[in-house]
Amino acid sequence: MRRTSLPGPSALSSTRSTDISQPFDFEAYRTIADISVALAGFIGIIIVLQHRDKAFLELGLTTIFGTSFGAMMFALLPDLLARLLDAEAMWRVACGTFGLYHLALIINHQSKQRSIRSNTPVQLAITLASFPVVGLKLAVGLGFLMSYAYEIYYLGLLWCVGIAAYLFSMILFDESADPPEQA
Repeated sequence: MRRTSLPGPSALSSTRSTDISQPFDFEAYRTIADISVALAGFIGIIIVLQHRDKAFLELGLTTIFGTSFGAMMFALLPDLLARLLDAEAMWRVACGTFGLYHLALIINHQSKQRSIRSNTPVQLAITLASFPVVGLKLAVGLGFLMSYAYEIYYLGLLWCVGIAAYLFSMILFDESADPPEQA
């Protein structure tokens, strides 16, 4: 039985040369798609049963479903593109479109919010921290950082699911929501 060791720091350095043409296992991406669908379903049920604020529904639902369905859709995209394109083109198209989609979500959310000052400190931190994630995806879309394409894409998917999970927790723990009426 041969033992393999974990890669050392030199294997993780910026001079890493991962062959992006190797076949990737997209099972982790499919798992993220499953989680995103489940999260969107739970959010829909909670909103129908609990939340009555119309202003929140317009802004919150767009962001929640945009991030969760976006994560689901983009989790499945590389597997589909891998059947149609070579590896480099697949990662460039997938990361580029995902980056543009994520940027559009940020712009949409902030334009509906009408002021960046109306964000809570956590929302502001999430918004500002989203720009490097978007930038990394767009960089891969432009052909840079190709040896990290798989990891950057994975980070983007987890980022979207994390945002949806954060907003889901805000709905669950929102004290301003009307409690269901008791019979």
